[in-house]
Amino acid sequence: MEIRNVQRTGNMFYLYLPTSWCKQYGITSDSKVSLSRDNAGNLIIAPKVVEQKKRVKEFDLAENDLQIVHKVLMACYVNPLYQFKINLKKELDFSKLLQQKRLISIETIEIDKKQISSDGNVQVENPTSLLKTMIRKTKNLLYIMMNNYEPELMGRYEEEIDRSKILIDKSMISALAEPHLSKMKAINLYYISMVSRNIERLVDHLLHLKKEDSSFLHAIAQRIEKLKDIMEGIESEHTLTYEKAVEFIKSVLAIKQVKVSDLETYDKQRIRQYLIGISEVLIDWAITKEIDLS
Repeated sequence: MEIRNVQRTGNMFYLYLPTSWCKQYGITSDSKVSLSRDNAGNLIIAPKVVEQKKRVKEFDLAENDLQIVHKVLMACYVNPLYQFKINLKKELDFSKLLQQKRLISIETIEIDKKQISSDGNVQVENPTSLLKTMIRKTKNLLYIMMNNYEPELMGRYEEEIDRSKILIDKSMISALAEPHLSKMKAINLYYISMVSRNIERLVDHLLHLKKEDSSFLHAIAQRIEKLKDIMEGIESEHTLTYEKAVEFIKSVLAIKQVKVSDLETYDKQRIRQYLIGISEVLIDWAITKEIDLS
């Protein structure tokens, strides 16, 4: 970090821009820069962008494996591309591709014979809000599983959770690729991404459980409720303290560890492990916040 003195002339405050930064972006005495503030109140100075370049890419993919096609497609989507096309050597059974997890939640994907395309980049303005949505949807999903247990409704919740996770990934990658366009700190995006990844994987195993596992589902619901309370005011300096993170760790470790003997107990073990993963991210995040305040 570079520290510079603030100068004052009359009622006007100013500071000198670093010479190396000006050279890097071609800033001269005739240039203009843009000023903005992030969620933490920091003032961000960026080179004025006259027109944001729309990135367009086209790929030729000589693969028949739908899993590989799916992974390439998702990589294109989460990157900051305005438009992309994937050309295949031969026509595949796209009905199976469309059934792939995560893909069914994306509206901008077009599939036509030997070509997959997407026109128009989806902008993610508030990944924090997306994470809160994921947590609320997970809480609602647990409620349905413990009460009505409607598979169709549960499936819709899973799709919405998956979609939020994809958009958070997109926000994270876009912020790293084009940091001058992001209003959030990269470290906060990293923590949001890590929590969302654990939630998505937790839900994958959660859906394998039955209504009869009510005591275990109730225990998970209690921890998700605690997580929701922490995340609701995450922008505040005092919402996620290391004391609250430690309390969450204790509550997660209090979930009885099961011995794996079949698929059901394996799913329960993985759910507990993903909650532990979330608790580890929270304590890391809390310590980062403590450092920022010091």
